[in-house]
Amino acid sequence: MKRFFLTLAALFCAAWSWAASASDTLTFAYISDTHVGSGSGADDLEACVADMNTLPEIRFVIHAGDVTEFGADSELELTKSILDHLKMPYYIVPGNHDVKWSESGGNTFNRLWGRSVFTFDAGGIRFIGTDSGPNMRMGMAQVPRESLVWMDSLVRATPKDMPIVYITHNPVEKSLSNWDHVYDILKQGNLVLTMGGHWHSNNFKTYDGIPAVIGRSSLASTPKFGGAGYNLVRIDTRTGEVAIYNRQAGGPTAEKPWCTFNLFTTADRSVPQSRPDYSINQQYPNVEVVWQFQDKADIGAGFATDGRRIFYATAPGVIKAVEAKSGKPVWEFPTGGRIYSFPYYADGRVVCASTDGNVYCLDAKKGKELWRYRTEKGIVACPLVHQDAVYIGSSCGKFYAIDLRTGREKWTYEGIKGFIEARPCADDRKVYIGSWGNEFYAFDLKTGALVWKWQNGGSRMYSAAANFPVEAYGKIFITTPERATRALDKETGREIWFSKAPNGRESQGLSLDGKTLYVKTMLTNELAGVDTQADTCLIRWRCPLPNDADMDLAPAEILSNGNAIFVPSSVGKVYAVAADGSRVLWARKLSNTVINHILPLSEDTVVVSTMDGIVACLKYTDR
Repeated sequence: MKRFFLTLAALFCAAWSWAASASDTLTFAYISDTHVGSGSGADDLEACVADMNTLPEIRFVIHAGDVTEFGADSELELTKSILDHLKMPYYIVPGNHDVKWSESGGNTFNRLWGRSVFTFDAGGIRFIGTDSGPNMRMGMAQVPRESLVWMDSLVRATPKDMPIVYITHNPVEKSLSNWDHVYDILKQGNLVLTMGGHWHSNNFKTYDGIPAVIGRSSLASTPKFGGAGYNLVRIDTRTGEVAIYNRQAGGPTAEKPWCTFNLFTTADRSVPQSRPDYSINQQYPNVEVVWQFQDKADIGAGFATDGRRIFYATAPGVIKAVEAKSGKPVWEFPTGGRIYSFPYYADGRVVCASTDGNVYCLDAKKGKELWRYRTEKGIVACPLVHQDAVYIGSSCGKFYAIDLRTGREKWTYEGIKGFIEARPCADDRKVYIGSWGNEFYAFDLKTGALVWKWQNGGSRMYSAAANFPVEAYGKIFITTPERATRALDKETGREIWFSKAPNGRESQGLSLDGKTLYVKTMLTNELAGVDTQADTCLIRWRCPLPNDADMDLAPAEILSNGNAIFVPSSVGKVYAVAADGSRVLWARKLSNTVINHILPLSEDTVVVSTMDGIVACLKYTDR
């Protein structure tokens, strides 16, 4: 804490020394969406770096994210090796491509660049950059809760009249789920500009009274630009005049700027702050909040429960237990990495994995470590406990069976393509799981021998990797990001049927009797009920959901307690649908971010978590 305040004090002093010594023109390079790992991404970035090094006027470089194509460790390491050839300082934040499909859960980015936020002063201006996800779970972009807390402390320590320029990958508008929280924090200070990327084109916008610059991709294949390149930003620090020029790698700089404005006078912080709409909560009085709390960090996974306690983990890597009746804390267990793994409860034990490379088994009552199993790389996969064994995938190409009692390895399968994120399903003979390598596997439960392997080809982003597979009537059901649902023969892996009719992306679940597969649609805001016994995709019913989102990407599993089906969303809404799919029983909006999990606790109670760290217990009646 002392070091933190000393850092803030140093920044405060540095602001005025910069203002006093700065030359009239502050010039920096502004690059985004380099997508190293795709096509010419690495070559284009190398060309841009070489070009920047020829321009002595450039004081520093800002990279606004989507550093890589898939967030793979090798892609990140290659990017850093290229950027480290810059002769001037550079500042970088991750984009959605760097963290959504990250085999390390974002750990590698932080290892290479220190952290996923930055701040520095130049020309009397404070530059603040943060990540904006979405971290591991598909949904709208979101600045993590812990980054908001950091930024709030920083803005409060910034002189009130000192101009603030904010950088994050996603433009700060309604496609950033917590845009209002970002502005609430930054408008405490003298916010004059936001900068981002993501759109791969040059744009100047105004959001909530604040000017926004959205920059081009560096890729040579980007339309309009005719080659690899970036932007040069020139600010007259005396008058506030800003001019932004497109620069081709190897030259030339465009003769005319594509954007000009005044940094000191354009922003209008008196414009009323826009907010998400929570009016749906007045439409369903039959559901109430029993208890609710806001964690200080993001939550990137779901729950487990032993009936008395609820177990969850924060994204920064702490496994926690709270009382089911009150939400009061019981214990905490910190790990050495980030956590996107769902905890699993079995026989007095809680099993959870971390990106520090360990699978942990804790005593459910006290949170004491019983054992840990070390793997070669960080783990973002979710465990399944079945027949006294823990089954879990990894990011090092392996799938493990671990003895629940002792933590000793039962067997390991080597040869997984890509990394594993989801929780497996199992029957009495086999365990089933998909990977981010377009492959889906069936292993012998006792020996780990590969029984069959299915592949869907195409882009690895269409892998059956984020959704939790389910088994019923001799079939394994998976829903993949190309909006396709499949039934595979669980004995052979043969594709029994394939359909895009349900229009789901990843979110699916199974009724308690196994007769109905639930699929949440991506574009039509519906829940579809699919017959699991049929040998074709037979949709028995569709239930419209009161969702105003253009598309819903939340990947969370869909669970039921027998009388209601609980459906997640990417805009913080929880839906309860009648068991027969005939109507919506109730809905509740808790946040504006991804719903991680809706876990039934009883016939009228569920516990819910959101990506931005809200945990709530809801009780309802069937009105």
